[in-house]
Amino acid sequence: MCQHASPPTPAAEHHCACQQQAGPHPGKRVPATPELILPEVPFPSLRVIEALGEHGLRQLVAQHHALLRQSAIGHLFAQDAAQFAQLVERVADFVVEACGGAAQYTPAHGHTCMRTRHFPFTIDEAAREVWLTLLWQALADCAAPAEVREEYWAWMEPFSLRMINRRTTKAQPARWAYAEMAARHA
Repeated sequence: MCQHASPPTPAAEHHCACQQQAGPHPGKRVPATPELILPEVPFPSLRVIEALGEHGLRQLVAQHHALLRQSAIGHLFAQDAAQFAQLVERVADFVVEACGGAAQYTPAHGHTCMRTRHFPFTIDEAAREVWLTLLWQALADCAAPAEVREEYWAWMEPFSLRMINRRTTKAQPARWAYAEMAARHA
């Protein structure tokens, strides 16, 4: 909501996006708008771990993070090789467990609370787009079978919306449907 310290300007000169009319209007309200619409996140079935195996999922996470580390958002990741390796292992533990594999993440780190865990880092809509672009590339690099690639994407794409913790636009973040991504990269 707009909060002007100076006297209100005439409506024609009021240029913020709060949709207020200038001047006192008893009962006038600024309409409610959701900050971020979060869709349902379908976790993957056992089919993903059965097709890729724990080793394949760990390779996928490692490849994705190797790409991320060299990207425009590489500064979000530890530059120290040992710390980076620990991060990749922790993320792989989460992914393997979420896909139905051995529970190594939760016993060691507790409930995920991913948005809270990532809050010290600025993750905006642009960072999400880099993350998704490089996830798509990692899926291709690791030759994930199409049927599980789609299911994995159906989990990670809406999940990535929950990682945004600093908004830079009022518009809802773009959705990246699997079919559209497949057509774009065909």
